[in-house]
Amino acid sequence: MVKMTPLFMFLVLSATKELVRGGHTSVHVREGEMAVLQCPLRTTKAGHREGNLTLAWRNHSGPGELQEPAVWRSEDTLIILRVWTNQQGSYSCSLLDASGQPLRTAWFNITVFSGQCYTDMDVYVSTCYLRQSCEKLTCTSDSIPQNFTTHNYTWYKNCNTELPTDFGDGYLTSASESDSGYYTCTSYYTYNSSLHDGQVFTLSRTMERTVKKGSSQVMPKIIKPQDGEVIEVDMEVVIKVLVNVVFSPGSTVVVVCSAVLSSAIDLLHWMENISFVEKNQETLPVFYNTSEENGHQQASLVIRQVSEEQLRNTYTCQVESPSGNSNVSITFQQKSPPQFHFLVLGIVGVFAVTVVVVTVVYVKLKVDIILFLRDDLGWRQHNVSDGKRYDAYVLCYKSDTESGVSEEDRRQVEEVLEEEYGYSLCLYDRDVLPGEAVAEAVLGCIEQSRRLILVPSSLGLNPGQDSQYSLLTGLHAALVERQTWLVLVQTESAPDSQVDLDLDSLSEALRLLAQSGHTVTWRGSHSKPLSSPFWKELRYRMPARTRQCPPKDERTIL
Repeated sequence: MVKMTPLFMFLVLSATKELVRGGHTSVHVREGEMAVLQCPLRTTKAGHREGNLTLAWRNHSGPGELQEPAVWRSEDTLIILRVWTNQQGSYSCSLLDASGQPLRTAWFNITVFSGQCYTDMDVYVSTCYLRQSCEKLTCTSDSIPQNFTTHNYTWYKNCNTELPTDFGDGYLTSASESDSGYYTCTSYYTYNSSLHDGQVFTLSRTMERTVKKGSSQVMPKIIKPQDGEVIEVDMEVVIKVLVNVVFSPGSTVVVVCSAVLSSAIDLLHWMENISFVEKNQETLPVFYNTSEENGHQQASLVIRQVSEEQLRNTYTCQVESPSGNSNVSITFQQKSPPQFHFLVLGIVGVFAVTVVVVTVVYVKLKVDIILFLRDDLGWRQHNVSDGKRYDAYVLCYKSDTESGVSEEDRRQVEEVLEEEYGYSLCLYDRDVLPGEAVAEAVLGCIEQSRRLILVPSSLGLNPGQDSQYSLLTGLHAALVERQTWLVLVQTESAPDSQVDLDLDSLSEALRLLAQSGHTVTWRGSHSKPLSSPFWKELRYRMPARTRQCPPKDERTIL
């Protein structure tokens, strides 16, 4: 077993502690100037309000608490207003849960230098080429919050030469070798606080500009999205995810513009039509924020809620660079309805068409369908135990015109109903005993029958049939008491109101009841084949009864 020396154990513990801490971010500050620390743990305010998460800052090399007037704090930024040598060391920001326990911690190491305006550990590099344009030099820092007001700034070259005010942002149209050197910009800020009462604080930034022979080979380029790309969005809830588009709940659209920049001062931003989109303004309906991933600069366009106005606008991601500009434009369009919508509409349409077709077919072929169910499937719809003796009572009444059914045709109808279709009929001249009272005989036949068939006749009838009293009694029993259903037979040559004319002698109430009965039309020789509409209609109105012999469609009543 290897024996571990105390020095080896100390080194191991130190390395382990650094791993747990996750590494330090080095911050180099000129003595007496501001130190700006941005905590990477808090990216959005709303995300950390959920679950009662809080952010805590600590100084691990001095007093633990960091309070005004020495510092200024916001949601995720800590600014030490003036840093002195005794304040350098380790600082941290921790994300705490509701119980105050740290969930994650980020570490910073502040190094304070003096005696010069910059340190080689914190210099931004800018490369130019001889007799070519030279990029701008960035002076102010994006990390300074809005609570601080910028008044002016001063440029120094190599720390000892103050440059004139017309130096501006250091842009050169044609660089020379004398333009090489270290350029330091010192910005002056006031902090809007009664504790400091207009005091001025400074922050310096140094860039090394090198002028070389040759020409620049790196040009800024936007990788995604593609120029002219049309992004489909849902006006209610956006759920589609593209390669470079992220759709979050609540109809919020985020379009990521990723670019390769040629220098650190290249500017990547978004435009809405011809207007600039505001940066980091989360309260606006449209804004963008920046980040860096895999060496690519990213600008994320955020549209909180897609509206008709956004569908009409053009959004442009643009890189502004001294070496050349680059831009791509995109538009939005409303996403087509999902395919399942068409499927549902198709199913509903097919169902509706099917219902209409079935309804039309049933109305047109209702009689044939019912007869098919009765004859071929053995379907029955009447109660055989209803106490009735006959299926129908055939009652003839005298027609005042020559349009009635002939005696021969009437008898053939009765024979076909009984012999061909197996119906049991009550016929006055056959089933009523001689000498029996007419009224009682007719009423008895009607009471014992399931149907009352009224047949017009132009010939003289026997007393039991040719009787208005019999007709009145039959209608009353069939329609008023609803014990027997009425079937009216009329002839084709008679007008539609012939039945009404024949029954004009009846009371108005009974005439209306007669009109409510079912009607079948006898068309002479056209109705004699058993396949004619007359027999289908008559059988449809009659009770269901098993046929005695197979149908003969071409058989006629001779």
